[in-house]
Amino acid sequence: MSPTSPTKTAPSPLEEALALHRDGKHELAMQRYVAILQKNPGDIDALYYVAMIAIQQGQFGEGIRVIEHALTLGPQARFYNLLGQAHLRLNQDREALESFGRAIESDPAFVDAYGNRAALLAEMGRLQEAVADFDRALQLRPANGEDLCNRAGVLADLGRFEEALDGFDRALALIPSLAPAYFNRAGVLMRLGRPREALRDYDESIRLHEAMAPAHVGRARALEALGRHAEAKASLDRAASLDPKLRDTTHTN
Repeated sequence: MSPTSPTKTAPSPLEEALALHRDGKHELAMQRYVAILQKNPGDIDALYYVAMIAIQQGQFGEGIRVIEHALTLGPQARFYNLLGQAHLRLNQDREALESFGRAIESDPAFVDAYGNRAALLAEMGRLQEAVADFDRALQLRPANGEDLCNRAGVLADLGRFEEALDGFDRALALIPSLAPAYFNRAGVLMRLGRPREALRDYDESIRLHEAMAPAHVGRARALEALGRHAEAKASLDRAASLDPKLRDTTHTN
């Protein structure tokens, strides 16, 4: 007698919607989420993903309305975090900062809110606070290459260059294809007077993301420091072709 094959469980409506969402089929996913909510208006997961898609598609008012409705059902860190992201997209930094803070108050172990708040604090020039939030995020999730990279960038802004280099190295050990880590590490190397090493990092960032105009500008500066002036000019020309706003501002000393 042959063994009975295990019965496969059919995916739930939410699992089907999430699969469409992951595949980038947002309209179809939205239809499935809405159908779930028609049957169960309080389905917190469906509400979350409806709000997420609305924000991804630039429908910020609708996304915020859904989030605020969901929060009437009970505070949840992920909704406050998503609300913060919506405010960021609207350039409402104060409201975003408050939302990320409320996410952390709601769940002190909600790691994404620390990373998001840290990035915003860094943009606001509150660098020490940003480092503290990145530190907490990395305590909760040590193997996060993007947080390591962003923290290293803040350390560089604070003039803590060797610590920054170590952070970029650790980020790249986790995500070898992280172009911003190569780009930002190159900038630190230039500030330390190490243009040959910086050039290698600029080249790698360009290999990974050729359309990154600032990397071509940085490459030009490294080439200039090495006395390779013709190549530097070619890199500046490439930068200007990628971002015409750079045409009148890119120059070497």
